[in-house]
This record gives sequence, C-alpha cells and structure tokens, in this order.
Amino acid sequence: MKIPEFRYILLLLVLFLLHPSVKAQQITSSIEPQKIFMGEPVQLVFDIKYPDSLKLEMPVFNEQISPVIEILNHGQTDSLEAAEQSQKHFRRSLTVTSWEEGFHPIEPIIFRFLSATDTLEAESEPLLLEVDEFLIDEYTELKDIKTIISAPVTFREVLPWALGSIALALVITALLLYLRRRKTVEKPATIWEKPDIPAHIAAISSLEKLKARKLWQQGKIKEYHSELTDILRHYIEKRFNINAMEMTSSEVMESFRSEQISKESEEILSECLQLADLVKFAKHAPGGQENEKSLESAFEFVNLTRVREEETKNSD
Repeated sequence: MKIPEFRYILLLLVLFLLHPSVKAQQITSSIEPQKIFMGEPVQLVFDIKYPDSLKLEMPVFNEQISPVIEILNHGQTDSLEAAEQSQKHFRRSLTVTSWEEGFHPIEPIIFRFLSATDTLEAESEPLLLEVDEFLIDEYTELKDIKTIISAPVTFREVLPWALGSIALALVITALLLYLRRRKTVEKPATIWEKPDIPAHIAAISSLEKLKARKLWQQGKIKEYHSELTDILRHYIEKRFNINAMEMTSSEVMESFRSEQISKESEEILSECLQLADLVKFAKHAPGGQENEKSLESAFEFVNLTRVREEETKNSD
C-alpha cells in the first residue's frame, strides 16, 4: 500500500470516530432488585449521556414494558450534572412489577437523538427480572380474618351533623312561629264588613276617597272605573242583599226587577255599569266630563236608594 493511500484511510477513520453517532451517546440501564416476589415494585432506571449538540427524544412508555411486566409509576426525567461541560446527563426512573413467575427479559429500549442534519439512535442494555411465587409454609397456622374494627367518632366528624341539625331546628322553629303569628293576626274588617255602619255611609265615604285620589286625572281611567263600580257593587250587596260582586253588569240589573227602586235609579246605575264595561273590556277612553258624571251618578244612586230614617222607624 502506498503512503498517500494509507494517510487517506487514516483520515477517514479519524473523521468516522469524530462523528456524533459513534459512541457519542451512552445509555446505561439497571433494575433493582433483580429478583422479587410477584407484585413487588422494582425500580427500572435509564441513565442517558450525550453531547449537548444533540437533542434527546425520550421514548414513550405505555402501560407495559413487556407482555408480563407492567408499569406502576411512570416517574419523571431528572437532569443530572454531566462529567463534561459539552455533555448532558439525564436519568429516567420507572416503577415496574410482574405478576407471573419466571425469568422475564427486558428488551433494549431505543432512544433517539436529533442533530442538525441527522437522527441518531442508541439502545439501552438488556435486563433480566426474576419473579418468584409466594411461598406459604405448610406448617404455618392459618388464622381467621379479623372483624372490622370500629374507629372512635371524632369531633370533626360530628360537627357537620350537629350544625346541620341546629340549622334545621332553627328553620322549623321560625316557620312555626311565622304560621302561628299569621293565624293569630286577623285581617282588619273593611268598612263594608262592619255591621254598625249603614250601607250608604260606607258607599259615600268610599266614593269621597276615590274622588280625592284623582285617578282618572293621572291617566288611570280603567282603575278609576273599576273601583267606582266595585263601590257600587259593595253597596248593592250590603243594601239589598244581592251578591253583586260575583255578577256581571247585566245580571246586576236583572236582579233589580225584584227590588222596588225607581226607574230613575235603575237608569243611573245602568249608565255607570255600562261605561265601566266599555272602559274595561272595549278600551273606551271617556273624557273628563264622562268621568266626573259617572262619579256624580254614583253619589246620586246611593242617595236615591239609601235606607231612610222613616223606613227604619217603620221597620222597628
């Protein structure tokens, strides 16, 4: 071999050894302990060392390392201090176990490293986990399962129930007091329910109050006529013993056929009721004179039909 060719081969060898993929990444793995009983936890550790010019792509660990070795805890990746400044050192710990007896190999795990121009791979070392079955001494005395031990009740456990019971008792007490007070407080009797007040006095007093409120002057025409006819119906009910509050206007007028009142009184009452019905049901908007006249007609009807002193004396 000629000298120039030997130098050329030596140069290629040096370049090859300097390439990052050649012994640049070091993956060591260990398992502790290596022998366990079924179901006991084992620490599976990977130490990864590589140049800082590369980027580590950590493998994805699922629920199992192998068909018979499962992962209990995926742990975390820790960064450790590297031996050289140009290197990085990471450690990944997994907690694994197995429920099958025997020798179970752990195949090498592939770790990938990304460089600017290439993707490099490195494998961890293969490992072996030995799993023994549980051994029960045939001379061991078997004991019954212990009964459930009742733990003492603490104050913290009782406190929510006690506070809830107190709150419920307070609510029930307040409700009973409210219902009792509601029963004892009677609604005061209205002027129409007082037997010592004559019907015409109650009607005139109510009409005066309605007049003073000036409802129709405030644009409350429907409310004005409703209250006006309610006063007349209360008066008719107390004066003539007719259930006018539950009757329509036509039924009220029909009931007066059996009562001895003047034709003039009937016409006045009919005009008041008809105008109120137009306002309430036909959205009629009477003028100021009609509103005033309706109130005056109500006063007139009461005065024309009230019980006179002479009638009271004659009845006595």
